[in-house]
Amino acid sequence: MRRYSIQTKIVLPFLLLFILVSIFVPLITIELFAWKYSEQFTRETQGWLNVIMQTGIIHEEIEKLKEAYSVEIMVFGKDYTLNASTLTTLSQTEHNRTYLVDKLHLNHIKQKLDSTGETPVTKDVTLGGKLYKVFYRMIPLGRLYCLLRPMDDIAEARRTLTLYMLGLAILVIALVALISHRIGKNLTDPIKDLVVFTEQVAEGDLDNLCEIKAQDEIGDLTIAFNQMTQELKQSRDKLIQAERLGTAGKMSASFAHEIRNPLSSMRMLSQMLLQKPELSVEQRQSIQYILDEIERIDTIVKGLMDFARPVTLNLEKQPLAPTLESVLTFMEANLTHHQIELILDFSPDLPDFQFDSDKLKQAFMNIVLNSMEAMPNGGTITISTFLQENKVCIMLVDTGIGISGEDIEHIFAPFFTRKNKGTGLGLANVKRVIEEHGGTVNIESTLGEGTTVLLLLPLRI
Repeated sequence: MRRYSIQTKIVLPFLLLFILVSIFVPLITIELFAWKYSEQFTRETQGWLNVIMQTGIIHEEIEKLKEAYSVEIMVFGKDYTLNASTLTTLSQTEHNRTYLVDKLHLNHIKQKLDSTGETPVTKDVTLGGKLYKVFYRMIPLGRLYCLLRPMDDIAEARRTLTLYMLGLAILVIALVALISHRIGKNLTDPIKDLVVFTEQVAEGDLDNLCEIKAQDEIGDLTIAFNQMTQELKQSRDKLIQAERLGTAGKMSASFAHEIRNPLSSMRMLSQMLLQKPELSVEQRQSIQYILDEIERIDTIVKGLMDFARPVTLNLEKQPLAPTLESVLTFMEANLTHHQIELILDFSPDLPDFQFDSDKLKQAFMNIVLNSMEAMPNGGTITISTFLQENKVCIMLVDTGIGISGEDIEHIFAPFFTRKNKGTGLGLANVKRVIEEHGGTVNIESTLGEGTTVLLLLPLRI
């Protein structure tokens, strides 16, 4: 089955219908005009004939009548013999009695005049290659008086009107075709763009949006499709993130289990060595370094195990400020040591709501630690809380080194880090904890100026 574009389906039927209308309407108009003109022509000529009959000038020379009325006159006797005629252009054959009787339908006309009396009879006749409207009238002695009026004016008017109407029809059809094409193009271009966009989405490209070119139903469809594409992209990203987290969790659990056993033996042996009195100061320092590194490795392993363990929330209705303040109090000495000024702006209007204080402390501490590590030469951390559209917001703004645009796209990915130390699980854990609460984490950063972290938690009362 042949495939037609939407533009063709819209434009072609409308154009064909208009072409038919543009052809038939002028034809009907021309026929009506010709009919009305012929009717007027007949009435006018009958009026002339009546005047000729009533005034008696019918008996004058027919040449004078020809000049006066621009008509031709033929008079036939009772036996159809041509008694008089102003038609001098007829050939010898056309002057033949039998030819004229047949051409002018004289037998039929005479019968009709006998039955109708004085009422004149008209007929269209062609003589000498020229069209006439012939008016028949009986005159004394059984003769037949024929007044022939040329119909050149009617034919010329008809031709002129036909040309005008044809030209106008062609012009209007061309104009309608152009307008129809533009209308069809305006309707179908957004649809074509949407089709191309759907093909891109089908191939897996969910990063772009379809341009909205129309403020109508097609525009609404484009907006809805863009929204669907974004939701599909978010679902895909969440699925990929969940798969990564699941894989990372399994790896972390296996890795932590294999490391902790030998790590415990190393710690115990190092502690036993440290208790021997014959060790020198340098030896004791070296063993202490070993213990410190073992503790650092153990901390990393605990982080891996925490990441692998499913998050189970213990929701309690409580105020937010004490939870955040407890973390800042615990980190106060470390912040002072790094010459970091802390500015707090906690909203006093925040209501108590449900959250897991331990998990939120862990997430909040990770964010503060990241900000502190981003300011090796000191700086400022501003922490504020406020309520926005039934969500509790915790915003942290630092004046650190910032994050590049390339890295900010991957900062929540497990094990992603640009630091010399660390596992790259801090922000992954933050995102997981906040999302388990039903919230979101947004991070904006400018390289060399600082970073803003916004935690949004649902207001569960």
